[in-house]
Amino acid sequence: MGVFNKSKCDCSVCPMQCVLKQLIGETLSSLGTFTNILINVTIDDVTDFIVITSEGRIPICQITFMRLEPTKQLKLKPIRKSKGECACCEDSTTNLLNTFKGKNIAVTTLPPVGFTLTGPVFDVGKGIVNLNNLFYISTPSIIRISPL
Repeated sequence: MGVFNKSKCDCSVCPMQCVLKQLIGETLSSLGTFTNILINVTIDDVTDFIVITSEGRIPICQITFMRLEPTKQLKLKPIRKSKGECACCEDSTTNLLNTFKGKNIAVTTLPPVGFTLTGPVFDVGKGIVNLNNLFYISTPSIIRISPL
């Protein structure tokens, strides 16, 4: 799944790139960014922190979530302790989400698109949480976590 411990993109970009690489050739129900939500997006390629899709090229750092039908379980990067700027936000959010594994929660993401997704925490990896085995959410884009 690649080395990501020598990059400033350690928090969620490298782990999200690894998830997206597993989806080359697949169509996502939706792909959320900080500015909009794209519907029925096909992943054509993933390279150099850019995802090439049927809707254009998108920097992976701009992706807040993706939704796909649970056709297969995707591998997430294992949780690891971060250094620098990732340690204060991503690590604490990931650790909190990990305590909710199997429990129902509501997760709200950053505006301007800011929305709330709900469901059980299916899996947690470095920089990514999987809700309902449908949604893969970038943890740095999360602004609120509420138990249900």
